[in-house]
Amino acid sequence: MKTLPLTALMLTLLSGCSLFQVNTNLDKKNFTEYFKPSSVAVMDKTQVLDVDAKPIGTVEGESCQTDDTQPIPNITDAQTSARKKVADMGGNAVVFSKCAPVPASSECIASLVCYGQAYQVKDSE
Repeated sequence: MKTLPLTALMLTLLSGCSLFQVNTNLDKKNFTEYFKPSSVAVMDKTQVLDVDAKPIGTVEGESCQTDDTQPIPNITDAQTSARKKVADMGGNAVVFSKCAPVPASSECIASLVCYGQAYQVKDSE
């Protein structure tokens, strides 16, 4: 007989949770945007010559420090920004030619930009 009140209590507690609504930013678009740079391979000049690659344009990516509380600009962030742009162009590979600091602006107290060539590499099957 003691299990019946305990079961009723558990059901009451669980049904009370159904009144709460949880809102998150977890949706397919956020995941797609977050993982987009990972679909772009970083290659060097010799690697791109060994595959069936079509150049589709130039890209640049920036790492920007907007205030003193942020980390200093770095190559990884600048290249990730450029890889996202390559994916937006429909490419899947990039060859970086140069990364260089750029002068401070009204938006960035320090900045680093990486330049590269975007490619569409055909799958080798």
